[in-house]
Amino acid sequence: MRFFPLVWSALWRKPGEAILIVLAVTAAFTLFGLMLGLNASYRELVNNSHDDRLDVDPRFPIATGLRLPIAMRDQIARIKGVTAVSAWYQLRGYYRDPHNVGRIMAVDEAMQRVWTESPITAAQWRQLRSAPDGVLISRKAAQRWNLEVGDTLPLTTAPGLRADGATYFLFRVLAIVPDAPSPVYGFVLGNLRHVDDSRPPQDQGTVVEFLVALADAARADDVSVTIDRMFANSGTPTITIPEKTNEENALRSGTSTATITLPIAGAGLFMTLLLVANGIAQSVRERIPEFAVLHTVGFRAGSLSALVFAEAALPCLIGALIGSALAGFLTQWPWKYLPQDLTGRIPKPTLSGVVLAWAIISATLLALTSSAAPIQRLRRVSVSDALAGR
Repeated sequence: MRFFPLVWSALWRKPGEAILIVLAVTAAFTLFGLMLGLNASYRELVNNSHDDRLDVDPRFPIATGLRLPIAMRDQIARIKGVTAVSAWYQLRGYYRDPHNVGRIMAVDEAMQRVWTESPITAAQWRQLRSAPDGVLISRKAAQRWNLEVGDTLPLTTAPGLRADGATYFLFRVLAIVPDAPSPVYGFVLGNLRHVDDSRPPQDQGTVVEFLVALADAARADDVSVTIDRMFANSGTPTITIPEKTNEENALRSGTSTATITLPIAGAGLFMTLLLVANGIAQSVRERIPEFAVLHTVGFRAGSLSALVFAEAALPCLIGALIGSALAGFLTQWPWKYLPQDLTGRIPKPTLSGVVLAWAIISATLLALTSSAAPIQRLRRVSVSDALAGR
């Protein structure tokens, strides 16, 4: 603590420069916290996925618009090692406002056996099966759409999705259930049979994906190959992949948001490193005679090095703490008001104690790196030359 007045006076020799450095560090660590928190959210999605569950999709869905015939479900269920197969169809539309994108996952009865970790009770599954137009809605989705049990949920859809020509589906909220780790913005489950019966005859009996539960995760690759070979020569060839592998591939593929989070955080810290290092180097250069005087009154080289490091560390740590707090605030406020079609594919950053710890560690390393060159310069200075002004 006896060094604090010296550090404080050194920082406030140029108040404007000190404030700008703190603001720059704060901005960098706000970005740092958001990017690390976003990366942690993606990692959580991967960790919550399963090795013993397969995703079966059409091999050429974009080019051909193919859907999978629901009759394939029974063929897959007969494969050795498969314990359950569920089919589902995603009904896309919006709720009241075109920006308020809505997606209803219409599922069959087998989803209860495939999605074993779901927060839905057996009674709620029975309730969904017995009410064709009913939906189970998670807390996040219910809060976002301001829905309660018994409310009507009108979902406006694109023309041509209904056989009767209507451009909307009417659902009734049966229950509000706890949220699951994925999807991150909540979910709405509907009845596949009801949605399928409402579609045009040529579209009925098809789904977007099958979820396959396995008895042994070690056989996931073998079963995936078996499924794809079974339908390789059919009109609807498949591509099957374990759920966890699918999430990991999405995390690493192309220029996905998850892939670029850490480079963005690193770029922000690197720019701040240049700024802080330049400021500390200039400050030490201008105060060489002062350091020489301190050396003559008993401050050893180690103490002077500690002073320079503290001068760099104080604004870095202050900026890291303020920036992390600001990042935590930004994860709570804007996500509530941005439209879902803008944020629907980007999960909200998860700012935990681990992210804060990394921010403090990074701030310390930033200060250490910024002060390394000025400390070495200070150690090479001749006290007599510095006192003489040479």
